[in-house]
Amino acid sequence: MWRGHVVVRDAVTRGCNHALLQVTSMDGEDCRMTRWTFPVLSVPLVIVALTIMLMRPADAHAQTPPTAYGAIAKTALTSISQDRGQCFLWVREVVKAAVGRTIGYDYHGGYLQAGAIEVPLLSAKDGDIIQVTNPANTKGDADYVGLHTAIVLDNLGNGKFRAIDSNSNYDGIVRIREQYNPAELSARSPGLVVRVYRIEGTPTPAAALPNVPKPVVVPTAPTFTAPGTLPVPGAAVTISAEGDCLRVRSAAGLGGSVLGCLPTGGQATVTQVGAAADGYTWVKVSAGSVSGWVAANYLSPSTGVSTNLPPANTNLVALPAPAAVAPAPAPAPLRGVFAAKPVFGAEGGQSASVFLGGSLDELLTAATDAKATGVWAQDAKGDFQLLIVGGPTFIVDQFRSRLSGFSGPTAVTLIGSAS
Repeated sequence: MWRGHVVVRDAVTRGCNHALLQVTSMDGEDCRMTRWTFPVLSVPLVIVALTIMLMRPADAHAQTPPTAYGAIAKTALTSISQDRGQCFLWVREVVKAAVGRTIGYDYHGGYLQAGAIEVPLLSAKDGDIIQVTNPANTKGDADYVGLHTAIVLDNLGNGKFRAIDSNSNYDGIVRIREQYNPAELSARSPGLVVRVYRIEGTPTPAAALPNVPKPVVVPTAPTFTAPGTLPVPGAAVTISAEGDCLRVRSAAGLGGSVLGCLPTGGQATVTQVGAAADGYTWVKVSAGSVSGWVAANYLSPSTGVSTNLPPANTNLVALPAPAAVAPAPAPAPLRGVFAAKPVFGAEGGQSASVFLGGSLDELLTAATDAKATGVWAQDAKGDFQLLIVGGPTFIVDQFRSRLSGFSGPTAVTLIGSAS
């Protein structure tokens, strides 16, 4: 069986351009296909190659001057270094101020409600919104590891972006992230997918979010029914923070690590009452999957149930620290599969996906299972390489010579038909 690779060369003869299809065999001999040789084989191969080249993902571009950004990106930049709270709520404010569209309170349906369209990750441009979420829970009050919202400033290529977001450090501050790789970050937690939403609209003249300084909050007594009262374990409480949310910490005190942030107006249940520390009285609460310590100064009763507690005992006897328990070993990372089931959009039949690492044969198996006909991936030089699923062996071998495998999560673009 003949095997080799195909090379298309351009030849200029007497002022006319002619295409010469040259086939090189494995032993180095050249077999030149004339105009009448293998007509059935050559024409389909050229047509397929040209068609797929038209579907090639756009090349990455350099950083865009701020004056060239669209309305959403420009408006987002007016919030740099400001305390804007939770990322999704801040993005809703930006979009409303920039183009007059209101994103609903849902991490997927809310964008569609605002008239957004989904675009492939590798095609994202300035002003597009990157949303990392778990499709099993996109409600506005969802709270789990990896949930995040950011706005694209520049597409740096290979799944990396210069983006702007709020609260990435759990402090509510708006920052620019120079090498944001949402696909790689989402692959660390099971069930997460990366979606990109594009919202068009009429730009609002001189759109900018007002810089309202946060007031200096002096700790006060808990806002319960009577001075000096605290909720009992089991009491329902309402979050009454000054900002968008109330931080939940791993221990009573400002030194505890931040586990999450409960939205203002949300509900929680008190599970334990603690002592005073760092100027606040601390209670342990539970709300959905989040459980930890919060400052009782920013809680109010949901049902009016409260109890008078005696003054704190300052002569407490320290209890011995619990015996250290070795953490359970982390599960082995998934390999040989896509982070989420590829969905081919109507535009060109492309699907931006993340391959979680593995060999070329594992990529072929995963692409075949996803009913893809081709895979675009970037090699070490940043050049796009095409793998034709089910294609001739010599084409697969040519791809293998450029990309033999993937050591970790890698952004790819699949080609297929919209189902």
